Amino acid sequence: MLTALFVLAWRRAWGFGLPTFDASESPHYQLGQTIRVAEVLAVIASLSSVLAGPATLFRVLRGPFGAFAACALALAGLAAASACWALHPRLAVIQAAHLLIWIAFAVVVAGVRLPPDRMVAAFVLGLLVHATVGFAQVIIQNHVGLTVLGELRIPPDDPLKKVQAGTSWFLRAYGLSPHPNVLAGHLAIGLILSGGLSGGQRHVSRRLMGVTWVALLACLLLTFSRSGLLAAVVGMIGAGIWLSHAGVLARPVAGLGRKLAATAVVVIAVFALAFSPYITKRVMDALLGADIRLVLLNVAMKLIAEHPLSGVGAGNFSVATWAATSGQTTYDAVHNVLLLVVAELGLTGLVVVGTMVTVLVAVGYRRWHARSNYLWYGLLAGSLMGLVTVSLFDHYLWTHPQGGLLAAWLVGWWLTDEPEHTSAGDDRALSSVPDLR
Repeated sequence: MLTALFVLAWRRAWGFGLPTFDASESPHYQLGQTIRVAEVLAVIASLSSVLAGPATLFRVLRGPFGAFAACALALAGLAAASACWALHPRLAVIQAAHLLIWIAFAVVVAGVRLPPDRMVAAFVLGLLVHATVGFAQVIIQNHVGLTVLGELRIPPDDPLKKVQAGTSWFLRAYGLSPHPNVLAGHLAIGLILSGGLSGGQRHVSRRLMGVTWVALLACLLLTFSRSGLLAAVVGMIGAGIWLSHAGVLARPVAGLGRKLAATAVVVIAVFALAFSPYITKRVMDALLGADIRLVLLNVAMKLIAEHPLSGVGAGNFSVATWAATSGQTTYDAVHNVLLLVVAELGLTGLVVVGTMVTVLVAVGYRRWHARSNYLWYGLLAGSLMGLVTVSLFDHYLWTHPQGGLLAAWLVGWWLTDEPEHTSAGDDRALSSVPDLR
């Protein structure tokens, strides 16, 4: 499982072919007939958990995770069933299969209950690999030749991987991920969670974590992802409010947070000064309505109005836009996960997703009023807020395995019970190595 977290955002995948089941020609379809390296490891972890015995599975399904898992399985079943009315049934089947992998990974996370510091350390180390590759890509303004690890070869004029100011183009950092925005979302979560690795550590270790945090922030900025940066800001503010409410920020953690905040202001100011023409162009495009996201929102609302109950079928958003425009245009998926799910699975899918969200909020409500001083709950709450922010402006939590597995990890962890040895006023809750087993 730790290895899966290390390669969570990697694009590296293997293809598989099935007779009369070709999805390679479907435009803007990100899943295709491939399985990512992280999904392979998630499947291995799931099978290992099953072979270890059903006791862990039964224990997990007794709590709130059981209700969430039931809804998630219903969503996967609905996605599979939508093949009956979808324009391209195979796309719905592929989407359902990936959903099952993501659900299984969430079950493993909730059942194995690895120590949070080990999970976050593996995740952050993987992000540092992306950051290193991303810095090299930005410096040479080209891919670095790590295609064996899944690195993309970017065309010279690709508008999705580059930012533009006049006639000048600048390659965005994307590391070993499929897209800069996908990497940015993972970096945002890494920035929020990495603060937990500093609690209870020596001064040298805290300084090392500070350097790591700054490196992740610098790479996030170089992705030029507006949704990723906003998710990081919202998530860190949310985590700060939660920890302050629980009384955790009254301890030395607050001092570390102030130092990181001051450093972030300096780094962002330098970045804004160095890349002001590109930043201005992206901001003005969003403010003046030149962003393709607005067009996609209108397309999504049209599809929802035409197929309100059942949707157009899982994974069929783009092919449905082609049909809706009489073959004139094929649009990318709408950059809003909720609208995308409703467009593909209708109001039925909305009810299922709404129930899943209700379970997560109910668990958070209970912990908020319990004022648990368990540090990771605050950081996890902030991470989920960041994930929600990403879902409002991008689609990869539904369309990319990297996003689906990231959400599965955080949800499975969030629905894991608090360790029994932590209690109110227990300073050990601030330790970066709480034992969850």
